[in-house]
Amino acid sequence: MIKSEARNPIRRRQGCGGQESKTLTWIPAFAGMTLLILNSICFAQNPLPVRDGFVLDGIDGKITTENGKWFFTVFEPLTDGKGVLDPKIAVAILPSSMLEKFASTFSKEKNSYRIWGKFTKYGNKNFVYMSYFLPVTEAAEPKPTADVNDTNEVKIIPDEVLLLLKPKRIISLAELKKPIGTEADGILTDRTGFLRQTKDGDYFGFDGMGRNIDLLQLPLLECAELESMVSQQKQISMPLRFNISAIVTRYQGKRYLLLQRATRVFSNGNFAK
Repeated sequence: MIKSEARNPIRRRQGCGGQESKTLTWIPAFAGMTLLILNSICFAQNPLPVRDGFVLDGIDGKITTENGKWFFTVFEPLTDGKGVLDPKIAVAILPSSMLEKFASTFSKEKNSYRIWGKFTKYGNKNFVYMSYFLPVTEAAEPKPTADVNDTNEVKIIPDEVLLLLKPKRIISLAELKKPIGTEADGILTDRTGFLRQTKDGDYFGFDGMGRNIDLLQLPLLECAELESMVSQQKQISMPLRFNISAIVTRYQGKRYLLLQRATRVFSNGNFAK
């Protein structure tokens, strides 16, 4: 019976003077573990963005403005189960009628807000489409009260858990200013047209279906559907026709489209390019 020799991670080699020296060989399991640790470190340094369409349901954060653009920074890390939004990352707020309302009430001194809306994703970045907002302030610490300990009473909720249940911030209705009146957002469905890419951004040009008329072109806001349109158009030199559904919003007198669906339309040579 031949006994198989177990693999020994210690390799013996001939040293100086004929003496054996021991060296450790690299074990593949350690290599996999090291790779896993390195991947975890890279993921922590470069977190994935949250998915397109992830809902913002009353999330607290700070809103700032720079060079006419608006940004939202969460107070606590936010995740959709896969992607992570770090408090160090300022997310751009997309132009919208609600942003225009917000801008009319904004104060740099008190810039903490609770917002509602949804995230969009373009490239490796997140953007915020805001649908509502309320100002918040830090919750005041409650006044300490004299504890009357009953020897027969058993604490149901530990003090550590009670501390987590206390609200960190509360809505401040006193700071809520009346916003300017703006037109509500609308919905556009089942419209065809072409993606127009210019140095000023991406536009959707509505289809004249062979008619020689000057049709409207509206700028497109960053989202996953726009990224898909751009990717498809890059693969073919001729202009592609798309059928879209979108939210129509207005900001500073200009209309924008936030795509909800964009599918390629095949003309089969029956329609004008």
